[in-house]
Amino acid sequence: MARPKHEGLYTSVSQVKTYLRCPRQFELKYVRGVPAAFLPAPLVFGSAFHSALAAYYGEMEVSGMPLRRDHVLDVFRTEWARALDGPVPLQVDEEEDAATSLVDKGVSMLHAFVEHAEKNLEGVTVEAVESSFAVVIHDPDSGEPLEEQLVGTMDLVVLDHGQRVVVEHKTSAKKYSADQLRYDLQLTGYKIAARQAGMGDVGLRFQVITKAKVPAVQVVDVARDDQDEEDFVRTAVGVLRAIDAGVSYPVRSTWMCRSCQYAHACAGARS
Repeated sequence: MARPKHEGLYTSVSQVKTYLRCPRQFELKYVRGVPAAFLPAPLVFGSAFHSALAAYYGEMEVSGMPLRRDHVLDVFRTEWARALDGPVPLQVDEEEDAATSLVDKGVSMLHAFVEHAEKNLEGVTVEAVESSFAVVIHDPDSGEPLEEQLVGTMDLVVLDHGQRVVVEHKTSAKKYSADQLRYDLQLTGYKIAARQAGMGDVGLRFQVITKAKVPAVQVVDVARDDQDEEDFVRTAVGVLRAIDAGVSYPVRSTWMCRSCQYAHACAGARS
């Protein structure tokens, strides 16, 4: 199985997580370039929500003041409408209406976010929003640099009372569990990237906004140690080696296959 086509060799945390979730989906999406049959509503919702938060913090980076709440809501609505009008259809749960309930839910969540953020801005300076990176991956045994780079985008980098912190935004049906906070790969990769980018030993923070009837904002600082970083690198290197070896197989489950954008091409990938 050939690697995805790109300028230079790279991998990202999202690609690693996709392969771990389902190697067949990785092959269809990143290697064969199969067009998605639809866009899952949660994916579009999360993207629109991230755009709204990026606009909020982006204004802080430029002017020192957060974006007005009504403008934050406008960004979300605009991004959602753009997805609805796009060429790829949206897949929405039967009990939800894409044009009303999901927009209302997003607006309610953004109100909760802004109210929470406004109470916690003292001593916080925004350094970067949607900060892209590309850093070297080293073989965990030989120490030699790999051909592939680790690439990605940090949602937010702040100075919080003098401590540099990388913040990952999430939307979720409910608050993250202790296991989700402890073992999510995203922030481990960001810690490695931040150090290589000269940011030093950064703090790591999840900011989770829930989709509950009454939205809540969960802000949790997490730690990643040397063992976590080694585990991350070994996982990434293991995935890259499996891709090189042509390892591809489906991981079947009702919820995963039903929401998979590439299920329509899955059978054809067996040849």
